[in-house]
Amino acid sequence: MRKSFKTTPEKITKKELIVRCWVLFYTFFKIALFVVGGGLAMLPVIEEVFLRKYKWLNKKEILDMVILTQTVPGLIAVNASLYVGSRIAGFIGSVAALIGVMIPSLIIICSIAYFFPDLSPNNTYILNGFSGIRAAVTGVFAITAWRLGKEIVHSVWDGLVILILLILLLANVYPLYVIVFSMPIGFFLILKKQKKLLFKEKKHE
Repeated sequence: MRKSFKTTPEKITKKELIVRCWVLFYTFFKIALFVVGGGLAMLPVIEEVFLRKYKWLNKKEILDMVILTQTVPGLIAVNASLYVGSRIAGFIGSVAALIGVMIPSLIIICSIAYFFPDLSPNNTYILNGFSGIRAAVTGVFAITAWRLGKEIVHSVWDGLVILILLILLLANVYPLYVIVFSMPIGFFLILKKQKKLLFKEKKHE
């Protein structure tokens, strides 16, 4: 009988563990190398590879990843790699994903520092290039927000909470205050849903 390794939420063989670690490393390596725009810009790639292609994550885990990476201190890319890696292949998977996401940035920064020590940030070509990248990243953010919104909003209350928090952000309220303000509202909505479910169960009994 082959030895198995327990991960969340299933048991996998040693061979499957190696495959998963390689996919994690390779995927996050590509994300760090080619995806521009910060942590949220990598979400479509994570969703496509680990949710649709391999089915190693479900939609709830993707949403949990977004919430945790936005809330926990640290780089979003690093937090996302640790979360996804641990969910798919445990501690070894998180290490593989973390190494994958770190190597490209290290190589690029060291290469620029060594080969282009006098490169000016006001270079016209660089500024024009990043201007085009910003437009593309804005589109990626819009698509990501739309996909997440469809999964999160299940009632009028959910939509109302999102609207209120959006107004607060547009009013230049510090994001940390918005997050803290949203937490008790979330607890209240969860308790409300749980009470409804208990009431329905008692009614059926």
